[in-house]
Amino acid sequence: MLKRSLLRHSAAMKRLQSKGFTLAELLLVMVIAGILSAFATQGWQRWQQRQQLRDTALQLQHFLLRVRAQANAQNRDLVLWHRPTQPWCVGVAAPPQNGCSTASRLHFIAPYADITLHALRGEPGFYGRRNVAKAGSIELRNRAGKIRVIISARARIRLCRIDDADCE
Repeated sequence: MLKRSLLRHSAAMKRLQSKGFTLAELLLVMVIAGILSAFATQGWQRWQQRQQLRDTALQLQHFLLRVRAQANAQNRDLVLWHRPTQPWCVGVAAPPQNGCSTASRLHFIAPYADITLHALRGEPGFYGRRNVAKAGSIELRNRAGKIRVIISARARIRLCRIDDADCE
């Protein structure tokens, strides 16, 4: 009898001990989760920076397409200027006197603070009904990389990553 009682008690103890996790197991899981979340955060930030750079380049490309259409429709010569102040801006017609703080149809203001206008090569502009342009490029940068907006002599506007071989 005593033996049966001890066996039942021993089986009950084993059931109680097998529930839950030990402190060491929990700490190991927490350390692994912390390491994974640190790498995920860095990747997320890098992805956001790439998206902001791409979004700014696309917005600038669409602005330049509107300027090209306006120059063609009004038979006017519209030459680009830029202000490297913070926030930087690109535009046509008369440059603003008080910096790039006010929006206008003829001005493109940087949508993100960490993206810089690194270089404006050539003197790009669009020329009236002939629908041609003076070739040039605008280089945008941030920590994620570089993108160039290229304006060809035939007024085509394209984007390319500076790391690509065909970006020149």
